[in-house]
Amino acid sequence: MLLTGLAISISTFAQSWSLTGNAGTNPPTNFLGTTDAQRLVFKTDSIERMTILSTGNVGIGISTPARSLQIYSTTAANQAAITGTDPALYFWSGPTGSGYSNGTVAFATATNAFVGGSAAGDFILGNNDTAHSIIFATNQTAGNGIERMRINKIGYIGIDQASPSARLDVVCTAVSGQTNPSNIRFESLQSGSGTTLVIDSNGYVYKESTPGGASANSPLVTTMQSQIDELQNQVQELRALLATRLALTSTELKQLNNESASWLGDVYPNPANNSTTIQYSLPAGVGTAFCQVYSLSGTQVAVITLPATQGKGQVQLNTGQMAAGMYFYALVADGKVLGTKQLAVAR
Repeated sequence: MLLTGLAISISTFAQSWSLTGNAGTNPPTNFLGTTDAQRLVFKTDSIERMTILSTGNVGIGISTPARSLQIYSTTAANQAAITGTDPALYFWSGPTGSGYSNGTVAFATATNAFVGGSAAGDFILGNNDTAHSIIFATNQTAGNGIERMRINKIGYIGIDQASPSARLDVVCTAVSGQTNPSNIRFESLQSGSGTTLVIDSNGYVYKESTPGGASANSPLVTTMQSQIDELQNQVQELRALLATRLALTSTELKQLNNESASWLGDVYPNPANNSTTIQYSLPAGVGTAFCQVYSLSGTQVAVITLPATQGKGQVQLNTGQMAAGMYFYALVADGKVLGTKQLAVAR
């Protein structure tokens, strides 16, 4: 009986796992687990902390994991953390750990709602193309995630552009249900000084080379100058016609010539933010000249003294302290209003 009990004791000890580790184990035959369809439970302080189902699903904080690994905690923002000198999370398609560039991180709100079957509320961040781009995709309905933005391997950002050719490349074609002309919008811009931007025929943005306005060789300026020249020619023709058809005295003819030589140009930019430029022309013999600015209610908000010299000139109007809204500006010479136009101030 003693020998039998000793043999059973030795056999039992031989099948146990030591609390300080075991040696001489054979993984195919020695393991910690179950041999039936029951789950394996891990506890601390007599409370279940982790389980492995018979299907292989691992649950931490949950006894019925629905995926290969499921973590559950009732403590907010305390589910998982990856720490270390260079923490990272890798994805790869095969079992050897190679090719992990083909992966996707998906924050989904619906079952199976990833790139291959996304639904409303999904957010997809993936690096899953041969160009090694990070892709942002969303979808409003069931189906594959639709690419909305990407950052390519050299840092260029494309919005609705799969092949960005600049640091920021935006395709402004209207999407379904969108009627805005450019799909680019800035709201609640703050006041400040800056530089005028221009856009070339390829959509590239540049800093304006001519301070205070469009380039002298730009199509807009060329067209405006052509129109001004044509109007001046028409004025000269009308003046000559009046001089031949009417018996004008020399004094009347001189007055006609002076008045036809005066004009008040449009401001640029309009709407204005901090400042704008007003162009004008004064006739000969002017004693005093002013540019006066009024609100729509008729209150004078600014007055600029102009040099009383014949010909073209321009003046800067400081609009930084003016409230947003519509204003009138007038060219006044020797107490006579030679022209009045509108100005908008935007914030």
